[in-house]
Amino acid sequence: MRPYYEQDGIVIYHGDCREVLPLVVADVLLSDPPYGINLDTSGGRPGGTEHDAISGDDDFDPAHLLAIGIPMCIWGANHYCDKLPPTAGWLAWIKVIFDGAFGTRMMDKKQAEMELAWTNCVSRPKSYRHLWDGVFRDSECGTKYHPAQKPVAVMQWCLSLMPTGSVVDPYMGSGPVLVAAKNLNRQAIGIEIEESYCEIAAKRLAQGALPLEMGA
Repeated sequence: MRPYYEQDGIVIYHGDCREVLPLVVADVLLSDPPYGINLDTSGGRPGGTEHDAISGDDDFDPAHLLAIGIPMCIWGANHYCDKLPPTAGWLAWIKVIFDGAFGTRMMDKKQAEMELAWTNCVSRPKSYRHLWDGVFRDSECGTKYHPAQKPVAVMQWCLSLMPTGSVVDPYMGSGPVLVAAKNLNRQAIGIEIEESYCEIAAKRLAQGALPLEMGA
C-alpha cells in the first residue's frame, strides 16, 4: 500500500484501519479511537466529551486493535471497558484547574475533568496533569486541528510509560501521536480514514524539528 506521507521514520496511510492495520508492523499501539457516548451534534452533550461529537459509531468495539497482540494504550476506553480485558494500568489525564484549599473545580464548563486510557503494559494507575480546558492550555495555545484534539504532551507522556520501539496509531486524526513519536525520535505509523486529517498531520510533521511539549 502506498503511503500518503513518509519522512524521517514517520509514515501515514490514508484508509480504513481495519484494512490497513493487519498489513503494518509496529512494537506498540497508542490511539484515541472515536466512540459514540451521549452523541449530540448540536453541541449540548451533558456528561460527554469532545470525541462524542465526531463519532458515528455508537458502540465502539476494540477487537480489531486487541487482535494485533502488542503493548497498547487506548484513550476513552472507560466508554467500552466491558469489551476490554481487566487491567490495573489505567492512565488518567487531568485537564482542569482545581482549588487547592477545597479540591473543587475553579472553572466548570460541563466538560470532562479528566480522560482515561486503558493499557496492557503499565503495571499500576498513573496520572498526568496538563491544563486543556477550552482556551486555557499548558501547550499548543491557539491551535484547533480536530474536534477531539489531544495534546502532544499527553501522548509523549504515554509513550514514556510504554515499551520502546515503533508506534502505530490506527485512528491518527490530526497526528498528535506521530508528532509525539517524532519528538522522541521514535518511528511511527498513522492510519486515518479522512484525507483532510492526513493532510493536516503531514503539514504538522513537515515543520521540521518540533518543540518538546511536556508541560505541567
